[in-house]
Amino acid sequence: MLEQLDTWFAERFTRLDSVRDELLNFLRRDSAGALDLSESVRRKLKAVATRFLAENASIDGCGLVLAHSALGTENGHLEWWVREDESRFARYSFGVVPGADRYYDYDHHQWFIRAFQQGAPALVGPYIDYLGVESYVMTLAVPGEVEGQRVGVIANDIQVEDLERALLPVLLECTTPVALMSHHGTVICSNSSQFLPGDWVSPSLNGFGRLPLHVPSDELQLLYAI
Repeated sequence: MLEQLDTWFAERFTRLDSVRDELLNFLRRDSAGALDLSESVRRKLKAVATRFLAENASIDGCGLVLAHSALGTENGHLEWWVREDESRFARYSFGVVPGADRYYDYDHHQWFIRAFQQGAPALVGPYIDYLGVESYVMTLAVPGEVEGQRVGVIANDIQVEDLERALLPVLLECTTPVALMSHHGTVICSNSSQFLPGDWVSPSLNGFGRLPLHVPSDELQLLYAI
């Protein structure tokens, strides 16, 4: 089971790496050294992001999140696309001006810190998403570079209910209670009503052990009955 779960998440990161390469292929710096985010470039980014959503039904949103340091401005910038239904996708506008209403200070989110500042793949959640739909999501993120300089991250969100739909058949192969958890002890999905998404499980819970998954780097655990 551990191998199956590792393989599933490894495939998601492989797909994210692929869309990262496509998105960053369109980014260049202008004569002043600023990233070119012209309308023509953004149309190309849209085409890649929406195709990725169309080809990956479990993905709820995806795109490019640029670091303030790469932009040279206090304002942030995201090229982020979300799924409206099975065939319609829309660019989501975040609050990117410091101090403004619903400002999205993504620089301080764990997935951004790990992927951008530490340069490592990140898998973070579950948490209530920014869009305010009261849905638990997991965020996968990888660092992105332009001309040898790290400029931000490429990320995608998966709603926990979609992740559960994909992984529950694997968990149900086990006849005893098991749960996929974050390394903080938060349940992502399980084969038992004893463990519900978002629940926190004490590390000293009697009768259960934990095994780390290896994708991307021990950020997930499998809780299992001994």
